[in-house]
Amino acid sequence: SAVVRLYLASALQRLPPEHRWDLAAALAGRAEDADDHNLPLLLWYGVEPLVPVDPARALQLALQAKIETLSRFIVRRAAAQDDTIEPAVAALMTTDLPRQTLIMSEMLLSFEGRVGIRVPPAWQAAYTRIREQSAQLDPTAATAAERKLHQSLRDQADQIAVIFGDQRVFGVMRRLLTDPDQDLPRRRQALDILVRGQDTATGELLLTDAVLKTSELQSPAVSALVTLGTDHTSEVLLMRWKSFGETARSDVINTLVSRPAWAAALLAAVGAGQIPARDLQAYHVRQILEFRNPELAGLLKQHWGEIREPDADRRQLIAEWKARLTTAVLAAAHRGNGRRIFSRTCQNCHRLFGTGGEIGPDITGSNRADLEYILENLLDPGAVVGRAYRLTLLELKDGRIVSGLVQKETDSALTIQTINDRIVVPVNQIEERTLSAVSIMPERQLDPLSRDEVRDLIAYLASPTQVAMSGPPAPIDPTSGRVPDAVEGESMMIVEKTGGSVSGQSMSDFAGDRWSGNDHLWWTGAEPGDRLALELPVSETGSYTIEAVLTRAPDYGVVSISLGRQVLDAGIDLYHSPDVVTTGVLSFPQVALTQGSHRLTLEITGANPAAVKSFMVGLDYVRLIPVTALGDGQHSR
Repeated sequence: SAVVRLYLASALQRLPPEHRWDLAAALAGRAEDADDHNLPLLLWYGVEPLVPVDPARALQLALQAKIETLSRFIVRRAAAQDDTIEPAVAALMTTDLPRQTLIMSEMLLSFEGRVGIRVPPAWQAAYTRIREQSAQLDPTAATAAERKLHQSLRDQADQIAVIFGDQRVFGVMRRLLTDPDQDLPRRRQALDILVRGQDTATGELLLTDAVLKTSELQSPAVSALVTLGTDHTSEVLLMRWKSFGETARSDVINTLVSRPAWAAALLAAVGAGQIPARDLQAYHVRQILEFRNPELAGLLKQHWGEIREPDADRRQLIAEWKARLTTAVLAAAHRGNGRRIFSRTCQNCHRLFGTGGEIGPDITGSNRADLEYILENLLDPGAVVGRAYRLTLLELKDGRIVSGLVQKETDSALTIQTINDRIVVPVNQIEERTLSAVSIMPERQLDPLSRDEVRDLIAYLASPTQVAMSGPPAPIDPTSGRVPDAVEGESMMIVEKTGGSVSGQSMSDFAGDRWSGNDHLWWTGAEPGDRLALELPVSETGSYTIEAVLTRAPDYGVVSISLGRQVLDAGIDLYHSPDVVTTGVLSFPQVALTQGSHRLTLEITGANPAAVKSFMVGLDYVRLIPVTALGDGQHSR
């Protein structure tokens, strides 16, 4: 009777510990209760105190149990302490592959946020056995499922080996990381293993073409350089700046502000115009100031702007923005563009309509319709700061500064959530720990934005429902029906095409948006990996901000766009349903162009999971705007 078993499971917690074992074993043998809503957890509550008392007997119960939830929890609990982990590791020598996988997956979960874990005596033999099992597998006779299970088991064992300080795996992982013929998930896992193991030899590999020219590895590799970087890290990252996508560029800045010498190189690059000053956010400035280095403070003032906290002026600033953002002004806002701005300024930390990070609070249910509430939180985020959102500043013994929110604290390490990464910092490396009085939310967030961008962002934040992401609408002349000085997509000369067909397509049947010239270049029949290169004429040598408008539809793909060797955007998602619309004006950072013809390349990289997989691409127009012509009304990313 399931009812009887439910009562017995409840009674376990009331029995003396020594009287629980036999009843727990009997209940754990009932496979029909494995998916019950209550029984597995009630059984676990009764068993949990037994694990530290007799871990060997508890592991025996876990291996014999037919309720997987109980087995997993017993292993995880045993692996949580150095003095109880030995039976879990020893069990790897006697059990089958599925149970080995279960044991190691739970060990890895138990090890999160911990460092300096003592190596159990049984580990060396267990690790050797697992590697031998994998080596003895006959790939021609084994099924795909068997090969996958063996690979998963070996990958887990490699991760645990590194946590235990077993460096036998480092050489294998380095070769795997830099091998372009390996699957990307395995290369990414190799990188994670090397970072977790703090393999100093990996620092040089992270700066090589084999890693940094693989777009999927750029961001994790750059983030890993915070701890594994070498003396010339800043030199290499700044030299490669133009080849990075937007996400990787953000990670580059986060990495460079972690050490004084790198921060100085970054500020010099800002001063030289190599990196736009607007890409250096107040969060980065705050971290640089924590070095308390007069030279860096001077470089900040010289290349980024005045560093001050005008508390007395904030109320006046809020009042000024409130007066500007009238009902009529907000009614003219483009909320799709506001979502695009939100995605690059706020979304790393805040979740809105189910999308975004979890560093700050979810603002979906906040008082977003109140303009004054929004402005107060944007312009004076430190006015009311909950302890959970105050910055913890860690000064490490090697001179680095780490700042963020404490997500987890164990006896051996702190897990710190920064703006874009989660870092485990050993306690014995911390020189000083300070809880800042300020919020992790940066000051001066509206400073880098134009008035139109602020308007669009505020309107989006006040939106009652989610809207499609887009840039601002194209400035189509009402008389000509075209964007002035634009190079129409359908008129551009094809330089290279690796697949599919290209033609012009009239957009007169699509009422959801407007296209310059009521037409666009239509690339169909291509697949991921195919490229389309177009000739972009430049009439005069100079620096330009590049604008482009593409088409979005239910069966369009994700496309990368490059100018020459410079990647403008590594992944523009052209999916939109149900209407066919434009992306709005997408603006890209300024580039120096010589007079003559240049190569604009579109490459299909995939498709949104919700899209019909036709991978189509539509290009409305491209426009080059001389940098000297930029004003407050222009939109730059």
